Amino acid sequence: MNKLISGLLLSGALLIGAVLPTVANADTTTPAAENRTGNTTVIAGFTANTDGVKPVDPSNPGTGDGSGGDGGNGVDVPNGGGLSLIYVTNNLNFGTHEIDVLKSNDYYANDTTGNSTSALWNDKAVIEVSDVRGTKAGWSLGVTGSELTGKDADGKALAAIDGAELTLPAGAVSSADSIDGNGSVATATTNVLGSTATVLTAAKGSGSGVTIDQLDPSAIKLTIPANSAEAGTYTATLNWNLASLPTE
Repeated sequence: MNKLISGLLLSGALLIGAVLPTVANADTTTPAAENRTGNTTVIAGFTANTDGVKPVDPSNPGTGDGSGGDGGNGVDVPNGGGLSLIYVTNNLNFGTHEIDVLKSNDYYANDTTGNSTSALWNDKAVIEVSDVRGTKAGWSLGVTGSELTGKDADGKALAAIDGAELTLPAGAVSSADSIDGNGSVATATTNVLGSTATVLTAAKGSGSGVTIDQLDPSAIKLTIPANSAEAGTYTATLNWNLASLPTE
């Protein structure tokens, strides 16, 4: 009898264990956060240009062709480095005229038939500045003219023409890599004989590369007061001076 009861109890225990569910421990691990962005650093280094810079043909400024000068019509400094004046037209010829004893006269750097008597490049007076310093510090170009003095046919010195004036127009500015220029600005002058004027300026942040300034010779005007000249040939010298803008 005891064996029967014991067997039944054991069977009941086994049956209860089979039907009771197994309880699992809960997972407390936090899922990893999603990452959908990233960064890559791009590095490029540059140094100042140390090669000589040659003048650029002003008729094709966008080509970047530093092929040199115009065959002798300018002060050509083909090895200019840093900040340099690499080209300027070397003479402006206003022709020969009879002395007017009655009124003041204006003469231009091309004659009345439109044929230039000046040493022009592509029919323009040309100034070129090269800035390859790599600083974008800016610069300015000024010009100082001497008095108009002369000599007669026998070589005798003539007095300076009192009241003579030389007017320079604002030129058309471009750069070697862009017809739109590089931010440089040309300024007209009322008189450079016996005085100094700024003709081209590049503010800080502009003026890098080769800047080309083309002046229309029909707007380069020499004014001579009535009965002020003597018979002879007169000359004046334009001294160009390129300067870096002061550092701040």
